[in-house]
Amino acid sequence: MTSYSDVVREVISALDTSGVEYMVVGSFAASVYGVSRVTHAIDVVVALRLEEIPRLQKALGPEFFFDEVAAAEAVGRSDMFNVLHMDSGLKVDFWILGDKDFARNQFARRRSTPTWGVTGYVATPEDTVLSKLLWYKITPSDRQLSDIRDILIVEKGLLDYEYMKHWAHRLGVQDLYDKLIEET
Repeated sequence: MTSYSDVVREVISALDTSGVEYMVVGSFAASVYGVSRVTHAIDVVVALRLEEIPRLQKALGPEFFFDEVAAAEAVGRSDMFNVLHMDSGLKVDFWILGDKDFARNQFARRRSTPTWGVTGYVATPEDTVLSKLLWYKITPSDRQLSDIRDILIVEKGLLDYEYMKHWAHRLGVQDLYDKLIEET
């Protein structure tokens, strides 16, 4: 059976082959900087244009269920669509890069990182913390808090704390950010 890492490698390879700009986010990004854990989906932010959809579908190949209409609708709405890896059942959520300041800033700061046996673009640890704070604000989850704490502990002293504080304030998550920084 295909592993999570195998699927991540296939997705990164397909994105690179198709020329679609991307960054891995969410729990997979958190596992790069914190502690690895099993998740049900790979989250990837993509700067996908309508004309790139067929190239991405072709690059992913028959190993993935890909709904071209859902992808086009997601691009039009700046929303998300998903594809399914047929062998593993792992879902890949493609989030279309929006025009909000934080999303654009986060995408511009992404890092080319060797991980999962391949080099791919991953959100920075600071932006992963901030994104998980935003997700926690929307749908509180111990998993989000655990991922944040793990990153803050593993990357302690290496993070740009002023950057995180600035964006935590702008994003309305300053109180939770301050509490987690104090705890770690």
